[in-house]
Amino acid sequence: MYQMDAEHSGRSPYVGPRKPLLLRTFDTSIVPTPDPIFGSSDIQSSAAIGSDGTAYIGLHNGTLFALRDPAGAGNQLAARWSFHPPGGSSWHATPAVGRDGTVYVGFSTNNASTDAQGTLYALRAPISGIDPVVLWSADLGPGRETASPTIGADGTIYAIGGEGRLSAITPDGDVEWTVQTGPTLKASPALGSDGTVYVSSMNGKLYAVAPPMHGGTATVRWTFRFAEYPGKGQPVVSHSPPAGADGIGSGASPTVAPDGTVYVGANNSNFYAISPDGQLDWMFQADREIAGIWTTAALSADNSTLYFGANKGGVYALNRSDGALRWQYPIVGSIYSSPAVDATGTIYTGSTVGHVFALDGADGHLIFDYDAHSPIWTAPAIRPDGSILIADRDGRVMLLGES
Repeated sequence: MYQMDAEHSGRSPYVGPRKPLLLRTFDTSIVPTPDPIFGSSDIQSSAAIGSDGTAYIGLHNGTLFALRDPAGAGNQLAARWSFHPPGGSSWHATPAVGRDGTVYVGFSTNNASTDAQGTLYALRAPISGIDPVVLWSADLGPGRETASPTIGADGTIYAIGGEGRLSAITPDGDVEWTVQTGPTLKASPALGSDGTVYVSSMNGKLYAVAPPMHGGTATVRWTFRFAEYPGKGQPVVSHSPPAGADGIGSGASPTVAPDGTVYVGANNSNFYAISPDGQLDWMFQADREIAGIWTTAALSADNSTLYFGANKGGVYALNRSDGALRWQYPIVGSIYSSPAVDATGTIYTGSTVGHVFALDGADGHLIFDYDAHSPIWTAPAIRPDGSILIADRDGRVMLLGES
């Protein structure tokens, strides 16, 4: 799922490449989308990787692809199947893959109007043909659906509608409960070990939602307001921010540590550590820029270090206990690609200047700098064979590995 697990740790059990070679590509721009939302094949969502290495990734214009690299396919990835509900798009959403291989992803229709409506689909690969089996669908409420679903340890799927309705849905498609949080742009819910669901929103709040107990209803346990801790100065605009961005709230998904502390970056360029009871533990101020931190932080294997990219300043590594800066790797341009951490502690991330970076998690030194020639907003996804899958904003999916 997005950032690997329900806590959004970003940690992969696999070892990624050290000397990247472009192994295979898939050009989504040559595959027509009926009634596309956009004319371009923009990819801003990240890929979810199945246990067999199949990559599931969606386009802004409305098609979800299941991509494989079968023997004999040469330098091309192959589309096993694709899915497009009429007039629908999954926008930024990364699919989530259940233990049984079911693929969950949200789409919305009437995207350009006030009648936008979100739906979560459960999809199964077809026995034959290119159209998946739709096992069920569930209503996610009003708003443009852009957030990635999260799967809990018991198989429950947590999904957010564009206007903030959080739903807990069983693997059979039954809606167990809903609760109203704030509007989302691209954030995904994160889960604490006690079952609390954390949702960051564009209205300036982080929500902590308590699931229902003994047949009751789900409730908002507390909210944390980013504006109460603004830091020094105000966000500034030195170049055009992403569409929909502002200096309020957060488009980043929370990360939950084993002790229950919640970490999240905000549009005001601040990165917050929030205790399980909703109190500020510490705050780190990144270089100021509107839509300052859109990436979800990743955790080191020993849970001592947090890694995130920012709209300005490159990649930051913070000491988890007190927020002290351990190292910073500056780049030209911005990072909207959440970092992936492989089994050796190597950090992988993309950038708006079209480069994919691999950094040593211990001290931030550069392992490689791969020029993809087009902006990368997707989080690198590490496959079981050690290759990484990324996609650019021109609709090209790339598989990087070693010869």
